[in-house]
Parts: sequence; structure tokens; C-alpha cells
Amino acid sequence: MDSEDFLGLIARLTGTPVKPLEPRERSFLAQALRDDGRRLGWTQFNELLLLVNKDRVEAPFYDRYFGRGCPIADVPRGVERFQTEAMLRYGNFVYACRTLARLRTREELESELGDLCRKPDELRDDFLRRQPKILEIEPIVRDKTFLVGYLSARETSEDKLSADILADAATRLLSGPNPTWDELIQLVSEGVQARFRPQLLALIGKYRTRHRDHDLAALSRDLMDDVLPRLQARLEEVAAVQQQAMRNQDVYLTWDHMDVYFATSMRKRWEFEDLFDFVASLMSRPDLAALQLRYFDPTQSFTKNRVNKGLVEALMLRRSKCTVYSVQDADTLGKDSELASTLAQGKPVIAYVPRIDVEERAMRLGREDPGTIQERLRFLAYAEEAFASSLAEDDLRFVRNFKALEEYEQARMWRSLGDEESVGRLRRDHGRDIDRLCRILAQSEQRLYNRRAETLTHSHPLGIQVHLETGVTNGVLVVRSVEQCAEVLTRVLTNGLEFDLEDSTADKMWYLRERISGCVYRVVTQDHKLTNCFWNFYPYPRK
Repeated sequence: MDSEDFLGLIARLTGTPVKPLEPRERSFLAQALRDDGRRLGWTQFNELLLLVNKDRVEAPFYDRYFGRGCPIADVPRGVERFQTEAMLRYGNFVYACRTLARLRTREELESELGDLCRKPDELRDDFLRRQPKILEIEPIVRDKTFLVGYLSARETSEDKLSADILADAATRLLSGPNPTWDELIQLVSEGVQARFRPQLLALIGKYRTRHRDHDLAALSRDLMDDVLPRLQARLEEVAAVQQQAMRNQDVYLTWDHMDVYFATSMRKRWEFEDLFDFVASLMSRPDLAALQLRYFDPTQSFTKNRVNKGLVEALMLRRSKCTVYSVQDADTLGKDSELASTLAQGKPVIAYVPRIDVEERAMRLGREDPGTIQERLRFLAYAEEAFASSLAEDDLRFVRNFKALEEYEQARMWRSLGDEESVGRLRRDHGRDIDRLCRILAQSEQRLYNRRAETLTHSHPLGIQVHLETGVTNGVLVVRSVEQCAEVLTRVLTNGLEFDLEDSTADKMWYLRERISGCVYRVVTQDHKLTNCFWNFYPYPRK
């Protein structure tokens, strides 16, 4: 080994430059290093350290990183093993070397390193030995998960209130002679609170457009015999599901373990169902299912009070070993806060950004409710800045001119109830156009998610955070498939992540890159000024 190479390795090991050597010291060093196959024992390695004016290390340190009888040619691998663990545990090499090199027993060293010393099989056995939960949640099925959302309950309540007001107004007019639509409009305009008037007048207009030959008696019958019973049933269903979700939340709070927190933002029905599908697919993977994991699924939980909801989620974030962050069409303050909070606790975040297969996605979109397709179009136009410019000219013209979904949405009377007749008519009249729009949306989603993955991996301001107690940097692990997410999550929980160490001279950074995701997980800056100032405010042993 060349003397300069060895000096560089020792600088990496200790985190500080090697002082210039005298000529005789260089001669001694070259003589000692001339045979790459020569095996070094602990005391011989210490002699080399003293030769280059560095402090000795204790035997447990040498054995862990270099092994007994390490050939000179293998010293670089030992230094890399040390740097990897130093970045994972301490965030800088000086602190790590000064702390670990002075410990005199293997037990002390392993205690200091903590879970880094635990083997994947050992941790996996810990999961397998867990006692069963004393209480299980009562699962909410996929097509009812949206009922735990605040928007669903509010829409149903507002629809029911509007229907009640209209039914009452129609009944009052029908008790008199020859009631007319104009009288109903006048009664709503003058006898109803101002905040309800626009919605009620719009409902009257939609009903008259759809049923041109109906009178007030027909409206009253439709409301009393069909709409109000369905809305009442939906309200009761919302209440029952939310009660079930509140019981589930109580169960979550009692679990003695909490391994995974799923961070997401959900308002629309399709967002609840997308997350349900992802969580179900991920947690049913054999390697994860075998671990008997406890995880907090927000599609199964509900809290009426927003403050309590925040407290519950904060507690789950505090207790969970890691967070799985589900990247969606739009980022939100709550979801991003959960990502940042996890990283600031020094815990891993796995960001799932689905890789879109255009044909498969277009087929799935085509099976959605037409109102959902219109909502997704609106989301994409908002979330993807280049949405319009990314489309071919004829596709852009088609999207701008195709108004059938918008008209369907505007003509829909009750937001919380289905309208199978209108949906069937829409698909008969515009099926091919809807299929074309779904393919355009799928292509746009593919571009959007690819860009979000690139942003999170390389440039998102939340992509690298600092553990607030230790100063250790913590990066997001971005995955693009459920299979990849399952593998990374399994390795996170069983200490099985593998890394590549990179010395980026261009950035003046040490990067520790996780192999499956290819993402930066730890960094150590080579900026001496920043390093000195930064570690003045975090634990840092000094002589």
C-alpha cells in the first residue's frame, strides 16, 4: 500500500487530517506497508497509528472493523465499515472514532452502538416471539373507508339538510291551491336562511332540468319516497362506520407495540381507496406478514375532535419505528409535517411513489365514477404545472372541449348519493371519449409521479433532515413499487439495510446511499467551517 493512501485512510478513520510526517517517519511507514499481504494484529495497527501521530485504538474497535489478522490490503474495507456505522450512529467521524476507539470491552462497544450490532435474524425472532394482541381492530371494508373522512360526513349532512328543507317547503305549498315552481322559488328565496339559498335554488333548477314534466307533487314524492330515505340510510351508515373507526382508534392506542405509521392525506373517496389498496397489498407480503407487525392505518381510524386527532397522530409518530409516506397527486402540510417529524426523530421514512403503467392505469380510471374522473382531471391540472404544455395539440384540444364529465358533475343533485341512471347514460353516449381522457390522465399521472420521485430523491427541501437530539442527518428512502417498499420496510425493521459509501469531491460530501432505493440515507459534510460550527451545538467529545 502506498504511504499517501494509508495516510488518507487514517484521516478518514479519525475524521481529522494527519499532520505532516518527517522524512524518517515516511521511510518507516513505507517500509511497514510494502507487503499488502502482511497481516496486521491489533498492536501492530496501533504502532502504525503512533507512527503517523494518531491515538491508539482498543482491541474491540480493531476487531469489529478490521478483524484479527487483517491484511494491509483490506484496511480500506475496514475503514469503510467504520465510516458506515459512524454515519448511521453519530453523524461524524471524529466523535465516532474518539468514542468507540476508547471502549475496552466488546460489550461496551456493542452497547454504545445499540441496534447496529443486532443481526437481522435476531430482530426477526423478536417479532416472531411477540405475544398476540389482546384486541384487534374491526376492519372497515374498502368501499366504506371514505366514510371516516370529514368531507363525506359533511356532504351527507348537507345533502340531508337541503332535502329536508325542500321537502318541508314543497309540503307547505302543496297544502294550498295550485302550487307552482315560482312559489317554491319565492319561498326559498325569502323564507330560508341566506347561506342555504344558493344550494337550494341550484337543486330546484337541476331537478326541473332533469324532470321537465314533473310538478311540485312529483318533487315531494321523490324526496319523501326515495331521496330522504337514502340520505337517512347513508347518514346512519356514516355514523356506524365512524363509531367503528373510533373503536379502532382506541384499540390502536392500547397496543404495546407500534411499528409502522402510514402518512397520507385523504379527502376524496378515491384517495381513501388508493391508500387502502396500497396498505393491504404491502402488509400482506409474506416477509412482512410473518413479522406480526403493528401498524397505524388512517383509513381505519377516526376522531371527531381535530385537536385529539392531532394528538393521536403525534403519539403514533412518536411510537412507530418508521413512517411509510404515500406520495399522492398533491402534497399537504399535514403529510409533509409527518415526514419531517419522523426524520427529525432520527427514524426512517420510506416514500412510496407508484410507478404508473399507463395502460393498466387507464383501465382502472375507466372503472371509476365519472365524478371521480373529473376530480382527478382537476387535481392533475392543479398539481402538474406542465399539464397543458405536456399534451399533444389534439389531446389538449380534446380535454378542453370535452365537457360531458363537467356537465354530469354540475347536474348531479346529491353529492353523497349515486346516480346509476345518469352514469349509464353518460357511458353509453361518451364511452370512447371517457376512455381517451383516462389514457391522457394516466400519462399525466406517470409524468407527475416520476417527477415527484426525482424531486424527493434529489432536491426536495424535506428530503434530508437532522435528528434534533443528535445532529445525525436522515434521508428519505424513495421506492417505486409495492414489492420494493416491502423489501425496504422489512430491512428497516430487521436492521438489514445495505449501503454504499461515496466520497463526492464535487459536492465535498460523504454520502451513504441505500442500495435498494438508491437514495442518500446519511451525509457528512466536508466543509470544515460548517462542521466545526455545527458540532459545537451537538454532543462532541473534546480533548
